[in-house]
Amino acid sequence: MKIELRERKLKSGNRTLYLEFYEKGGKRTYESLNLFLIPESTKEDRRQNENTLKNALKLKAERVLGIEREEEKPEEHLPRRIFTDFMNSYVEHCKNDLHLRNIRRIENVVKHLGTFLQSINRPRMLLDKFDAKICKRFNEYLDKSVHYGKNNEKMLSDSTKFMIQQTVSSMFNWAVHEGLIHKNPYYYLDDIDKFSKSKSDVEYLTVDEVKAIEEVYTGSPRTKIAFLFCCFTGLRHSDLVRFKWSHIQKTDDGEIINIPSMQKTGHPVRVPLGKQAKNWMPEKTNDIKPDDLVFPDAPTIGCANRALKHMAKRAGIDKNIHFHMSRHTFATLNLTAGSDLYTTGKLLGHKSIESTQVYADVIMDTKINAVNKTKGLFF
Repeated sequence: MKIELRERKLKSGNRTLYLEFYEKGGKRTYESLNLFLIPESTKEDRRQNENTLKNALKLKAERVLGIEREEEKPEEHLPRRIFTDFMNSYVEHCKNDLHLRNIRRIENVVKHLGTFLQSINRPRMLLDKFDAKICKRFNEYLDKSVHYGKNNEKMLSDSTKFMIQQTVSSMFNWAVHEGLIHKNPYYYLDDIDKFSKSKSDVEYLTVDEVKAIEEVYTGSPRTKIAFLFCCFTGLRHSDLVRFKWSHIQKTDDGEIINIPSMQKTGHPVRVPLGKQAKNWMPEKTNDIKPDDLVFPDAPTIGCANRALKHMAKRAGIDKNIHFHMSRHTFATLNLTAGSDLYTTGKLLGHKSIESTQVYADVIMDTKINAVNKTKGLFF
């Protein structure tokens, strides 16, 4: 990246100084230095301009070296933190509360942020300097970022960019809570500059597609049984592999699955054990103990996903099927059958109704499409 010191004449006759950044691809960005050169009428004016120019050149050198200057702002009364140091502190904070999988996701986001700061030549940026303008530049960086897979490289998906944005926003919320900054800069970003969650991110199987999976031949019957059981219970794979016979309880309304603490969230969940789900459960023999696993030979998530893709192909299902789709399928089947959002959210173990709302949006799109198909039939 090339950095040049520029000046622009103002109506007052003063000249404002700013930095112009030349990035790859010909893109230019600018940073105001809030420094001004005045008309030189006296030796004192020339001396003042010389000092101003020295300060401007010093700032340019700091940007070239990637050094962030700590300016004194006593009115803010906030501790000054290097952004990368803050990120590391946030990761350590999360290790006390989150699952290892979520920690790895946050660490991956931290890598994106670190690479971004290097790309704008600001690796030592201060936390309170990461304002809405920098957030916008970071989102623009994500828009052009390439993900390197095993066999090829591709752009980040919309869902991945949205996830990264939400994770960074959560980091800033924690910084506000800890008294490190006054406000979350993402809240001041225009909607057009932010990523939004796409409804198409939620894929599920229709009733006909579930029936097709039920009937299809597979060389991995364990995967088929576990997947279909989760289609009718909404259990995650992480909870399925920990599901014990003692978690099945009898109530006045029938049998239920009562899991005191889900692996991902730690929240309890109670799901009715219906006839369809029972059809895909192993038989309980007399020698089985309450603490025995219901699915002791459940496949790993990787093996299950590979087997499901083969099943979908044989069944003629043109969707990127994976094990977690069973949970989406359970939610959408419940809502399609007339269940309300609150009840469906409770069955899924959601703590907030917002987590369930995405399924309602998907179902509404399906209903709109169904209504649109009737146009022209009676006129």
